[in-house]
Amino acid sequence: MTSFVIDASRFDNDAYLATRLAAIPEIDRGSLKSALTYLYHQAGPRNLPPVRFKKAQAYLEPAELKVIKWLKTRTNGRFRKTYGASALFAARASRYRCQECGFADVRALHMDHVSGRVEGTEFACLCANCHNIKSYTDDWNGQKPIR
Repeated sequence: MTSFVIDASRFDNDAYLATRLAAIPEIDRGSLKSALTYLYHQAGPRNLPPVRFKKAQAYLEPAELKVIKWLKTRTNGRFRKTYGASALFAARASRYRCQECGFADVRALHMDHVSGRVEGTEFACLCANCHNIKSYTDDWNGQKPIR
C-alpha cells in the first residue's frame, strides 16, 4: 500500500537530498534537485518551473507528487495571486502536517487563509477536518457565522 505521509526528517536535510540524487541518471539530477528543494528546503525555490517538474516526475514518490501538484497551483498557477510564496513557506514549515491536530496524510491537506482572504494574509496548513471546523467557527472574513 502506498504511503502518503512524508517523513519530517527530510526537511533541510542535505544528506537525504544527496542520497536521492545519487540514485538517478546524471542528466535528470538538476530537475530532481529543484523539485526536492522546492519541497523540503525552507530556503528553497519559490516556484517550480514546469520543465523541471516534468523531468522530475518519474523520480518522485506518490506523496511528493501529490504535494508538488497541490503547491505549484499556488506558486506557479492560477492561485498565485491569492496564495504565492507565503503559502509555500507555511506548508514547508508545517512539514506537510496539520498545524492543529498533526494529521500527516498529504491527500487531506488544505491551505487555510488564517484571517480570511485578505491581502498579506498568513496561512496555516490544516487537514480537511480541522479546516472545515475552523471555517464553520469563523467565516472567510473572520466574523462569527450567522446561525
